[in-house]
Amino acid sequence: MKYLLLALLFLSACATNYEVTPSGHTIKTTGDYASVIDKNSDKVRRYSGFYNTLEMEGTVLNSAVSQAQLEQGAMLYQWDEKKFAEEKAKVEDRLSKQTDFFLSFYTPERKNDDLSKPNTMWKVFLDVEGRRYEGKVTKLKLQLAEIEGLYPYHNRFYSPYSVVFPVTMRSIEGKPLKLTVTGAVGSGVLEFNP
Repeated sequence: MKYLLLALLFLSACATNYEVTPSGHTIKTTGDYASVIDKNSDKVRRYSGFYNTLEMEGTVLNSAVSQAQLEQGAMLYQWDEKKFAEEKAKVEDRLSKQTDFFLSFYTPERKNDDLSKPNTMWKVFLDVEGRRYEGKVTKLKLQLAEIEGLYPYHNRFYSPYSVVFPVTMRSIEGKPLKLTVTGAVGSGVLEFNP
């Protein structure tokens, strides 16, 4: 009986989905992080005949993704509790002021990959509950390894963008969202359902 109890204890310890940082903060594993990103992402591929015209994949930065990214940052950079609290306050502030998306974007013509330029041919919209918001797009300047660590589907052939909308995530969280990228080259809609 004693050995059976020890075996059960050992097996239950092996089945946990958490790791502990040096500061003692309990976080989810990298596999769990990837599943949170996957659950809150969508992708679109558009073709003209056999030719690719547009590819994009995006992630909504809702509460679940933001929490997972906090835990991922704590694990990767071994934040102490003070740094974790500072980063968490920034996330809470962002969620109460705006809605953010990460967008991994590709067109075969590099000249058409200009979502963040003032005179771009592209428009980016968020549709939620019958209302449409226009987004402000910024190209991310992080290292490729950092972006791939946060968004495993991103690769060097795509351009990383942040899209911000003037509606609080707290007010639309849990509702179906549609992110539309449209322009002369083509258009695509990413759908995020709770």
